[in-house]
Amino acid sequence: MKQSATNASSFTKEDETILNSVDRYLADGLALKRWWDASEPQSRFDQKFELTRPFNRPSLSYGFFGKAPVTNGTMSVMGNVQDMLYDQPKVPPARQQESVEWMRQQLREFALRYFMRVSSFRQPETAISETHPAPPSFLANLSLCPRPDILREGFGYQQLYYKTMNGEIGKFADQSAIVDVREIGDKYEWIVLKVKIFNFAFKVQPLGPTGPDMRFALDESSYLVMTRDFLRDETKAVPGTAGRYQVGYAFIKNIEPSVIAYGPGEFAAAIELIEFRISDTGEVSTHMVFVVNRPDKITNVAVDPVGWSFGAANLFSLGTASWFMNPIRDALKKLPLTFGTFDPVYTSIDLLNRVSANQAAERLCISKDAIDKSFLVQHFNQHYETIVGSLLTWRQIRDWLDSSSLPQWVVTGRSS
Repeated sequence: MKQSATNASSFTKEDETILNSVDRYLADGLALKRWWDASEPQSRFDQKFELTRPFNRPSLSYGFFGKAPVTNGTMSVMGNVQDMLYDQPKVPPARQQESVEWMRQQLREFALRYFMRVSSFRQPETAISETHPAPPSFLANLSLCPRPDILREGFGYQQLYYKTMNGEIGKFADQSAIVDVREIGDKYEWIVLKVKIFNFAFKVQPLGPTGPDMRFALDESSYLVMTRDFLRDETKAVPGTAGRYQVGYAFIKNIEPSVIAYGPGEFAAAIELIEFRISDTGEVSTHMVFVVNRPDKITNVAVDPVGWSFGAANLFSLGTASWFMNPIRDALKKLPLTFGTFDPVYTSIDLLNRVSANQAAERLCISKDAIDKSFLVQHFNQHYETIVGSLLTWRQIRDWLDSSSLPQWVVTGRSS
């Protein structure tokens, strides 16, 4: 697929900021990958724990806390691992060996060329009848007519930039048709992508299940960098396995600050690995790994006494205070009266454990560890939904090697 080459003079300021971040976050991502490769075989973690309990499905998952060396020292990390059965071929025993080699070739093509194009999907939607016109805006909240309600799941990838093996840096002309990752390390030194993690909602109840909850709809995007180090293209390299095919990447932190201090786009360092495996008997499974820095805080709430005070005055006066207080507020805002930010989630947890002599954590699971584990469970669910959704696409295609017969939405990575 032909891509456009772009010289540095055509990059925007935002482009340059992202590209200038690649080396830093790639270095930390590679450090996490080396730590993971050394730690996984012997489970060398500070703490390893059961994360989820899937029923009636042959799968395994666990979470972990640990410490990993990165560029500027040692980082507290956490993560989750999950193995899932993906597919089981239904063939007569006499044709099993022939079937395994066919499935291996199919899986390799799907995992390394097409998976990242079809890893997001839409849930079924209510059918909208054209006989009911849209009501006037002032009646919209009273209408019971079906409304279009598009719900996306999974990971939606876009490719943004590349660096060739010759050192040329450019922008992709086609952002949706993700390149065949087998070209990385041959044609490209790295590519930068953007992933939209759909329907990622995070709920925190720092004072327990009967207390108030904080809901964060982390429907954000993350920049990613992919190099050959995060990929795998192996055939019969491990006893009992016919092939292993992996995509993976390091995360790049968003360039713009957000009120959300932790979540998609806000990781200080993270890697993700998604591997498809096929056994000698033809069983296909997935092995997924997520390693990320443990959060210091969840939110960035600005401490703004001027804004808070005038907002409260305006609220309790039913808006009448604003006309004479606005000039005073505008004058005070020119003074350095803000005091940074704080995180109400971890702050309330810490305060509750201080006044209860840590009993809130020991007896009620109101702790930083519990919050971190709940985040990992949410990420597990995102992995699960992405893999299950992609399975429906995997089974629709009779022959992944016959590119001329593939649907256009698979080839282009754009669904209607």
